[in-house]
Amino acid sequence: MTFSNEKKYYSFQFFNNLGFFAPVIVLFWQSKGLNFSQIMLLQSIYAVSVVFLELPTGALADYFGKRISLVFGALFFSLGFFIYGMGNVFWHFIIGELILGVGSALISGADSAFLHESLKSNNRESEYKNVEGKVRGLSSMSRATSNVLGGLLGSISLSLTLLVTAVSTFLAFITSLFFAKTSEELPREERTEYVQIIKESLKIVTKEKRVLWFILFFASFNALIWSTNWFSQPYLQMLNVPVVYFGVIFASFNILAALASSQINNLEKLIKRPFITMSLVTIISLFVLGAFPGIYVIPLWAFFSIFMVINQTLISHKVLALVPTNRAATVLSFMNLIRRFIYAGFGPVLGFVGDRYGLTSALMFNSFILLIILSILYFARRKWFVSDK
Repeated sequence: MTFSNEKKYYSFQFFNNLGFFAPVIVLFWQSKGLNFSQIMLLQSIYAVSVVFLELPTGALADYFGKRISLVFGALFFSLGFFIYGMGNVFWHFIIGELILGVGSALISGADSAFLHESLKSNNRESEYKNVEGKVRGLSSMSRATSNVLGGLLGSISLSLTLLVTAVSTFLAFITSLFFAKTSEELPREERTEYVQIIKESLKIVTKEKRVLWFILFFASFNALIWSTNWFSQPYLQMLNVPVVYFGVIFASFNILAALASSQINNLEKLIKRPFITMSLVTIISLFVLGAFPGIYVIPLWAFFSIFMVINQTLISHKVLALVPTNRAATVLSFMNLIRRFIYAGFGPVLGFVGDRYGLTSALMFNSFILLIILSILYFARRKWFVSDK
């Protein structure tokens, strides 16, 4: 990857992760009359749309090039956020979620695969984990910056946070137009047929047990944790925290995630069994947040942001080391497809529990479900001889 192209990739991820809406989006939905069940239904609609598009767009990225996938992904993101910001009723948000789903599917997997093939084309493949960690760290810093500003913008207008995000993702689109080709991109006549790409990628996943386990762990862990995030803002409201401070709180979480991501190599050496450690800390934190709500336990939310970033970086690195470069985007898309499938099914259930029994009960319920699923996966890991390192 040339230095200029690398800088463009950093800029792309920075602009694309400026989510000014993030610290107040649940408040935005509630201001439009939505309850937890409707909010989680929206997220399921988004997730299902991506589920149906994840593999096709991953194959398209392998067929037409990751650069093209990133260009159109950022464009759809910008359009989706604009429609969302201008919306007022439930069906407006459904349209916004569907368009955002297209954008997410186009970028999902293609970004990591683009970075990997760019480094490989310059004989820097061994640097992937370090560079990817820096990129995830930059993304977390981007989210932290937009969180602080989003909290301030949200105190003025909740819709404004979405419209400003539309502008930032449009800047990501402009940046992606200047990505340079890599030596790993094949001439059209040398490319495999589209359907064959999907078939071969699925064959890799089903036959290589290590890849399958990493995909299942990533999908289960990140899907259940992401579902919990929608309760963080009502949690702060329950504790009477002023909205203007929401951005600062969530920004601090993202800063910690950025620091952790930038030290991914050192953390992996320090924590000998990272997946087990993340699992136990997350399960305990969820239970404590639900059972003992209070200002003093708010910092536990930070673990979720940190672990999702670390988990994605570690597992992407392990999966990419096991699959061919020309199938990387499709395999990573399959990984995200499974994550969204779990998220789409579990989200509405968690929303129902939140509406019926309260958000603290929903947090403890999520802790229990996570314990069961991850226990099953660890049992399977021992059977499949997958290392935790």
